[in-house]
Amino acid sequence: MSDILGPIKLSIAAPAYNEAECIAAVVAEWHDFLSTQALADFEIVICNDGSKDGTGAILDRLAGAYPRLMPLHFSANQGAAAALNAAISATTGDWVLLLDSDGQFPIQNLPDMLEALRRSGGLAAIGIRRKKDVAFARFGSWASGLLCNLAHGSRLRDFNSAFKLVSGPVLRRLGLEAKGMNYSTEVTSRLLERGIIPVEVTIEHRPRTTGASSMKLLCGARDRFLFVLYVILRQALLRRGILIRPKP
Repeated sequence: MSDILGPIKLSIAAPAYNEAECIAAVVAEWHDFLSTQALADFEIVICNDGSKDGTGAILDRLAGAYPRLMPLHFSANQGAAAALNAAISATTGDWVLLLDSDGQFPIQNLPDMLEALRRSGGLAAIGIRRKKDVAFARFGSWASGLLCNLAHGSRLRDFNSAFKLVSGPVLRRLGLEAKGMNYSTEVTSRLLERGIIPVEVTIEHRPRTTGASSMKLLCGARDRFLFVLYVILRQALLRRGILIRPKP
């Protein structure tokens, strides 16, 4: 059962790569909003994934102004999932909010997530995006979500949403393996493996302010397809007892 009925310590865990243009505004928005909430405490853990711009230096400077901000740094780019894993491992909160550091997910979505968990007594909540990405990205997210739902026998409306609120102890022992951009899919999959069905909450999702190259989109689609195949195979092996099913 959820332990979210009383005041909680909340952790934010986020990766950051070349976000110098927006990271200061995003951190300020997160910090100022969380300071107004009825929380026992909060912390913001951001892993700078070997950024080539000024992201790392900005985060270190911001840590002086915001003592609850904990910057982590990779010397070289390792991928968003690796950075998120590092951030998750450094959290100490009762609950961990996963989101991107580009400002697409407004922190103002948090109260609805908390309320949904209080009502359900669950251990995880997932944000259903009102999709504002380009059509190609929306189709890829829909198709991979459909296949992952079929593999799990689930019916989640936004399987791949990166905006999640998860019990800290549960999240920190999921044992994530993804390295690149498939971490949001893997977190959902690993929760379902443990019999944890996230409660779904419709959230605001801002459009991207910067685009991605066609080659990057195609490479991402290829990697997503391969990762979805891995999820399908993994679930088949778990059902047949070839892999040990992880405990909740």
